[in-house]
Amino acid sequence: MVAIYKSGMNAALQDIAVISNNIANAGTVSFKRSDTIFEDIYATEKNRISNLQLGNGVQRLEPRRAHQQGSFIMTNAALDLAINGEGFFAIQNPNNPDELKYTRNGSINLTNEGELVTMDGFKYLDNESNGIKIPFTVVDSEENIRRLSAINVAANGAIQVDYGQGVSVKVATVGLSTFKDETKLRNDGNTNYIVTPQSGQPVVSAPQDSATGTGSIQSGALEAANVDTTNEIARLLRAQQAFSGSSRIMQADVDMIRRLID
Repeated sequence: MVAIYKSGMNAALQDIAVISNNIANAGTVSFKRSDTIFEDIYATEKNRISNLQLGNGVQRLEPRRAHQQGSFIMTNAALDLAINGEGFFAIQNPNNPDELKYTRNGSINLTNEGELVTMDGFKYLDNESNGIKIPFTVVDSEENIRRLSAINVAANGAIQVDYGQGVSVKVATVGLSTFKDETKLRNDGNTNYIVTPQSGQPVVSAPQDSATGTGSIQSGALEAANVDTTNEIARLLRAQQAFSGSSRIMQADVDMIRRLID
């Protein structure tokens, strides 16, 4: 019986850890909350494949990410991009081009070389899986050097750069990746994900692509975490009560066994 109580206490502790992480990241851009999934440990008669015994408590499965879209935070910054609908930005390790991750965090930084990167220096990729680079100057038809004056990103992902009055250049189209099952992506940091066999390989396209179902780009905005803090606090209290209840029951059972022995 003690093993059953311990499994309940461990389950409650694991639930508390997941919920606490959700609350801690309620202010993290594009963070997706997790739900703790448990299953009963069934009897051997019900599951003859395993050696599990009847009444052995519960065990935790891998936490499940809830990929519902968060609300938008308007920033009015040209390179703050939110995805309205399906898709992830693909980002590439500059030191290892084969290392790709996927994120909905569109808080983009512009380097001194004109590259669009994450806070960690990973490169954002376009709809042809190439890094995106914005020239700071161009030469116009009259051989005049024109300097960058504005960057605009359209809903279809087109990055249009202005170089003073009358000179506008489309430099790239933001790429979005979709998956067979995005819930099976492996979390690699709070807002980055890695492909798994279960998620399927990414399908890369431009935003608003009807064939792949990608969403549109909202420029000047960031996607907030999809964490409802009030709901998470309520869940946390229930998990703490479950832990306390299992602990008290186990202690009462141990005390009864001691009295019987004595």
